[in-house]
Amino acid sequence: MSSNIPPNVQKAVDFFSTARLSRLLQKLRERYIELGRVGGQITLEDCTPDERRDIASFLGKPPYREDYIKVRLVEFDSVLRQSGFACELPDLLNAFFPNQPLVTRPQQRAAHKVHQADFHTALLSIAMELPADSQGRNWLLHGQHGLDWLFSHYKNESIEEQERQLGTVRSIVSALDRLPASTAPERLALFAQRIGGDPHMFDPDRTSGRLLRYALEDIVSLSGESSLQVQGPPIDLYANAGLLLDTISSNVAVFNLAGAVYSDGSLDPLPQAAGTRVLLLPLRQLLEWRIVMSSSTDIYVFENPQVFEEVIAGLLCSNAGKGLPTLVCTSGWPSTAALTLLDLLVAQSPANHLHYSGDFDLAGLKIAAYLLERYPGRCSLWRFDPDSYLQASHDEGRLATKTELKGLKSLPEAFAPLVEIMQERGKWAYQEGIARLLLEDVMEAP
Repeated sequence: MSSNIPPNVQKAVDFFSTARLSRLLQKLRERYIELGRVGGQITLEDCTPDERRDIASFLGKPPYREDYIKVRLVEFDSVLRQSGFACELPDLLNAFFPNQPLVTRPQQRAAHKVHQADFHTALLSIAMELPADSQGRNWLLHGQHGLDWLFSHYKNESIEEQERQLGTVRSIVSALDRLPASTAPERLALFAQRIGGDPHMFDPDRTSGRLLRYALEDIVSLSGESSLQVQGPPIDLYANAGLLLDTISSNVAVFNLAGAVYSDGSLDPLPQAAGTRVLLLPLRQLLEWRIVMSSSTDIYVFENPQVFEEVIAGLLCSNAGKGLPTLVCTSGWPSTAALTLLDLLVAQSPANHLHYSGDFDLAGLKIAAYLLERYPGRCSLWRFDPDSYLQASHDEGRLATKTELKGLKSLPEAFAPLVEIMQERGKWAYQEGIARLLLEDVMEAP
């Protein structure tokens, strides 16, 4: 007999063990946990003759004839207290199932609410400990992926997991309040080392890296800028926050630059030396330039590399002494390098104007909308019209999903005629389908 169990309760445990009535007690335990009190009844099915006899004997009832028995918990508890055992049902259940704590559903729900409330309080305390004008506090209290989002995602996790998440949140708010100035950007790995002593802390495959990206998205949204500005790759978000993933991987292809000037005012001979060769410029190179000069005031920007190359090939084959324009290829969503080059080209002269052409799908149109917004009055849609879409379309073209087509409705009014016919046909089309038209446009340009 366990020294922690009163003798009368142990006597009851021994009786029900000898009578092999553990099935009955298990059912009673389940019902008690569900209700949180001694009440209701249970039905014990497929009872053996011995079970029927022993249960009837304990309850003082005539032998049961059916193979199922209904037992009211109040009645069982009353007999238990008035018998020689002189104990209550919860005492018996605790002793009979020593390794299964008798925590009722109401108790579980109450404990769970306390567990959730403690996590919410811990999140809130992180925010309230920060200065009122803290960027970390602003994000945590108002960001889409701030307190409410974190609470909904982790409120039911274990205490250990919640503690890990709270540690991550502390790292993020610290990072947001210690971002480098835009005039003195810092490499992400070195920033992570400075913040948490781990250069990989904000890597994109880490929980803290993903949350930092979400936080940077939220900071953009909270600043009142368009959501289109957070549709690009992570490096663009980081660059906007004064952080650089690296300045080698991000690059942009450009054809026929007129010149470039270093920050110290000296001329870089690279563009002139390149001639009609395509330059693949890393961000590192672009950050060293203060001025970039185009060969034409009309600058043509392509989404797809092979269309870019096809147009260049056509220009070189047909050019008869006519000056060649400057062409830029973003290779999909504009990288930080691509945006840096376009910024420099636009800033070089008020006469410089961008013409952007891309795919007739949701991603391609979002890029176009982003560039229109980034360069208001300095960028135009190029061949984003119903006729060009129809020429680019193919009978075997990829069908758009309903969700994708619905996404077209979020585009600015300038896309309305194109969106209407795209939704009507329900198919995407691609820039490769209008390569010839793009070449003709560039050749005919003044």
